[in-house]
Amino acid sequence: MTVSGILSDAWRLYRMLFRRSIGFAAVVIAVLTAVNVAQYAVPRHTGLSVLLGIAAVVLALAGPVIIQGALIELVRNIHEGRRPADVNALLERVGECFWQLLKVSIIYGLGVGLGLVLFIVPGLIIMARWSLMAPLVVLENVTRGAAARSSSLVRGKAQTVLLALVVGLAVTSIPAYIVYLAPIALYWQLLFSFVWGSLTAPFSAHLLTVIYYRITDPERPVIADSASSWKSL
Repeated sequence: MTVSGILSDAWRLYRMLFRRSIGFAAVVIAVLTAVNVAQYAVPRHTGLSVLLGIAAVVLALAGPVIIQGALIELVRNIHEGRRPADVNALLERVGECFWQLLKVSIIYGLGVGLGLVLFIVPGLIIMARWSLMAPLVVLENVTRGAAARSSSLVRGKAQTVLLALVVGLAVTSIPAYIVYLAPIALYWQLLFSFVWGSLTAPFSAHLLTVIYYRITDPERPVIADSASSWKSL
């Protein structure tokens, strides 16, 4: 398992599933963006602004989880050589494991964030070792001990996993931070956030799923031979 191999498989999946995954991500992120726009449009310190603020927080937590869960399931179809499930089937699968996905997403974010704030190295270790929690929830129905199971899978491969994650994070996040810090109007930032998020969220989900399959099923290609000739879906 190599960094270049992981990134190559993730890029192949991204191109193969471009229309389906980008479209799915765009719909979810559009809802979040619309709520954010409405939040800034209404007068502050009103009942409506409070409700919109709560909705924005809820969607900021739930949106990425929905996208990640659905696209992990989508890659499972490709790995098994099956035509991708439709949106209803993907949402049904996400609904079955949503709360567990949300829990591991929060645990992962807090673990990495606190580790980086307190001591950089522990944060990076957690980033690598806990990176497979979401794929484990979706693909193995893990409900307890996802962090421990992920750590055991990544053990011995943490450096490769970490480098792949850092490269993926740099590619998807650095342009967003540059725009966020730029002195431009808020609506341009929101527009960029919608477009960039729709384009990059699928790659991040594909990257995690590739790492999972490269570790747990190394004898089989991530993209099944029967699916490798399929055009963009």
